[in-house]
Amino acid sequence: MAVQTTQPEDGLTDERALVGRAAAGDAEAFRALVERYQGRVVAFLRQLCGCPEQALDLAQETFLSAYRHLGSFRHESRFSTWLHTIAINHARSAGRRRRPVRSLDAVGADGSRIMPEPAAAMPPVSAGLEHADLARRLTSALDCLDDRYREVIMLADMNDASYEEIAATLEIPIGTVRSRLHRGRLELRSLLLDS
Repeated sequence: MAVQTTQPEDGLTDERALVGRAAAGDAEAFRALVERYQGRVVAFLRQLCGCPEQALDLAQETFLSAYRHLGSFRHESRFSTWLHTIAINHARSAGRRRRPVRSLDAVGADGSRIMPEPAAAMPPVSAGLEHADLARRLTSALDCLDDRYREVIMLADMNDASYEEIAATLEIPIGTVRSRLHRGRLELRSLLLDS
């Protein structure tokens, strides 16, 4: 029997059904959940820890933890929110164990971060340099932010999570989300202006 991979009009019902089947031991249902969310989880972890290889390792740990604890998921939040909570916890644990390691492939001779160019139509050289400079400055500024601000900014601005989803993911009140997002954006803006 094939697993339905396209979302019906009510994606949450489909998600609830997949989670229920996966919790009951259906490996194909869990595989469908992994396929649906792995790109977002890896991208989120890459932004959070700054290292593509570490992001892949942390994503694998995230999905293993999710699989082991699937029976404890109570559908009080979206499955993606629960996954992001697990991912953040693994990233925090990894950060306590050691500082993030930057990939040598992503660092230029001058120590600056190299952003891959898309294979399609190339913009003018000056636009590419401006984009690379902005990306480098943004990455550097994000790295300087306190973890609690960086997490909220990344969830809100890079993953389009609502305040409620961020509060559930980080297990903090919505007022704290608003406060951290405001303070984090102010600090990020200050860091970008200073660089």
